Amino acid sequence: MFRAALLLGLATVALGLSAGDLKVSVKAVKSSVESIDDIVISAVVSNPTNEDIRVIAKNNVLDPSATKSFAVSKGGKDVLFSGIRATYDLSAEGVYVTIPAGSSVAVNHTGLAALYDFEASGTGTFSFEANNLFQTGPDAPALIVDTDPVKVEITHDVEKRELLYPRLSNPQCSDAGRLQIIRDSLTLARSLAGGAATDIRSHPNSAEFNTYFAGNSQDEIWWRMDIIAGDLASSGTRVISCTDPAGICGGSGGVIAYTLVGTQNGQIVSSDIFTCDIFFTLVKPTPSICTDGYDSTISSRGGVILHELSHATAGTGDLGYGCSVAAGLSAANKRDNADNYRCMGLAIYKHYNC
Repeated sequence: MFRAALLLGLATVALGLSAGDLKVSVKAVKSSVESIDDIVISAVVSNPTNEDIRVIAKNNVLDPSATKSFAVSKGGKDVLFSGIRATYDLSAEGVYVTIPAGSSVAVNHTGLAALYDFEASGTGTFSFEANNLFQTGPDAPALIVDTDPVKVEITHDVEKRELLYPRLSNPQCSDAGRLQIIRDSLTLARSLAGGAATDIRSHPNSAEFNTYFAGNSQDEIWWRMDIIAGDLASSGTRVISCTDPAGICGGSGGVIAYTLVGTQNGQIVSSDIFTCDIFFTLVKPTPSICTDGYDSTISSRGGVILHELSHATAGTGDLGYGCSVAAGLSAANKRDNADNYRCMGLAIYKHYNC
């Protein structure tokens, strides 16, 4: 999921984060529940400093929507996330939350039943590890606040829930101009991923690979890029559409595009991508990165689709926004962060085409 960079006006909020700037408390309302429908996890993010702090409030514990605020596991094995992965315009006001100096923001996470494939793991005790990565903007250094995982025992009902949205059988857009933009962007996304895959084989120790995937298996990253380059429908027929079945494109939320991933028995079985108005009106054509750079989420339409395809094919998440942040993630987070795939693809494109 993506949203682009916010340009702060007057310096009334902190522009960067340091250790101790934020504190996080995460608790389960009940430590044992009969049904996954009864899971409620509360998160309190506190600002002990004497300055207001504005942070991105998407895909972390400040986000109560159907995005990935927690990594869930059982017995040390990950439980597959099956919610919404979106691309955001990080210049949109709705992406941010301001935590006042000396105060806190509390969020209750409900509706988790449809966001994870609990059924594949069966009943038992699940661990919910909060995503406590905070940034003041897409290029700002990330602050990770350590908290202990929350344990919740589920005793009976773990039957798979699905996010409800209309299913589409074919790619479609009633606007012919937008349909062509989607087609062109998909072609570019495949090309970007293919270029990255080729470069991994021909230059296995390239600066681009080491920047965005150091510490990872070259074979695995190559394979993921190659799957995107082929746009293989390994999870069924994939839709890339200009519709908004989840109803999250409008307002000040700044959603550029999002992916709806369906799972069954711990596997991705569907992965449709939906583009919002911002994708067509604000995101730039990919060749513009030759002069404007590619760090921002709005730098390239092809990059946006590549980002979303990494969600759709590899189940990646959103663990950091912007290429400078993506480059500074741990090896494991680089592997699982969609922007690392976008950024490497665009870096290779710029190296050979600009």
